[in-house]
Amino acid sequence: MKKIVVLLASALSFSALADWSVDSQQSSLSFVSVKNELVAETHQFKQLQGTLSDAGVLALSIPVSGIETQIPLRNERILQYTLLSKDFAAINATAKVDMSKVAALKAGQTLAVQQPLDLTLLAQSQTITAPLQVVKLSDKQLLVYTTAPVVLDLTKFKLEAGIEKLRELAGLKMISPLVPVSFSVTFTQ
Repeated sequence: MKKIVVLLASALSFSALADWSVDSQQSSLSFVSVKNELVAETHQFKQLQGTLSDAGVLALSIPVSGIETQIPLRNERILQYTLLSKDFAAINATAKVDMSKVAALKAGQTLAVQQPLDLTLLAQSQTITAPLQVVKLSDKQLLVYTTAPVVLDLTKFKLEAGIEKLRELAGLKMISPLVPVSFSVTFTQ
């Protein structure tokens, strides 16, 4: 009987220390592009991957091949000229999360945080701060979403040449380098 209790206690403590994984089917990342100062369009990345360790190490990866703008030619051009997908397969974000606050949540409770994220796009990294809401859906599921869009300045990631090439190919007057981004990520344990 003691062996069963010890095995059960070990299994429970192991699951409590298990990493959280992104549930890509229940997660999304969208962004807005603005062209010719008046036309705004919403796009998305259809694939998100990542983990959140029990120690609070967050590692997210957004495969660029998952971009969806609803226009296949535009998808191809963005991958080729802006995201340089042959050389850079993913956009990456990392962070250190205060897991004591997350662990203190009971199912149904929420927590608002201003979370610094280190974002790497192509070979350029920038630290951004995202206004987030963390919802503990259950003991095995967390929902994290932006409460306001995070506006990325693509010039800080040195994407001007790619944006200019897209503008030229599409015959536009301008494409804004300021891109609002929103996301909703579900983690499961």
